[in-house]
Amino acid sequence: MKILMKFFLVFLLVGVFSCRDTKKEEEDTEAALEKIEAVEAEAQEIESKINEEASELEDSLKELDSI
Repeated sequence: MKILMKFFLVFLLVGVFSCRDTKKEEEDTEAALEKIEAVEAEAQEIESKINEEASELEDSLKELDSI
C-alpha cells in the first residue's frame, strides 16, 4: 500500500508541474523578442546613418586634399 501511495504522490506531482501556465511564459518571451527586434532595427538605422556621415566626411576630406 505504501508503494501505491508513493506512486500516486509522484504521479500527482508530475501532473501539477506539467500543467503550469506556459501561456504567460510564451507571452513574456514574445514581448522580449519584440523589444530585441526593435533595438536591432534602431541599431541598424544608426549604423546606416553613421556610414552615410562617414562617407560624406571622406568626400569632404578628399576635396580638401585636392585643394
